[in-house]
Amino acid sequence: MKIKILALALLISFCSADAVNERIFIEPSDLKNLKTLDTGKNIDISENDLLIINYWASWCLECIEEHPYLIEISKTKGFENNVYMLSFQDSRENALKFVSEYGTGNINYVVDENSKVAIYSGVFGVPETHIIQKGEVIKKYIGPISISDLQEIINNYSHLTN
Repeated sequence: MKIKILALALLISFCSADAVNERIFIEPSDLKNLKTLDTGKNIDISENDLLIINYWASWCLECIEEHPYLIEISKTKGFENNVYMLSFQDSRENALKFVSEYGTGNINYVVDENSKVAIYSGVFGVPETHIIQKGEVIKKYIGPISISDLQEIINNYSHLTN
């Protein structure tokens, strides 16, 4: 029992407010070496003023649930080229099947080889959605986004789109 209490206390200390509120920046070089899921072509998204990056996997049931909301954001004026879904800890084959089955909207599907961007962004699991402005993660949605999250993104960040 004492060991469990000690373990819990250690866990809580690691999750202090300072750690949760720490500002996270993504290096522009990490956003230059991404590859599209469908063709494997290199893309550079480091110049985008605003990015919506969703980390997902084909085996994730919550990712399937939130996918229509991400499609909706990608079709919203100003967000057409700002929504990226980075396949996280998944095979290219399974990710392509997911995209084929659930649709694309105006979403850019990207492979995050070795999960480099995800690791630097502090991703713990899927689904997770980050709003990134000029390389800084300014908002995180941990877990699936909802219809109210969709409205919040559109209302609060549309003025930042290119």
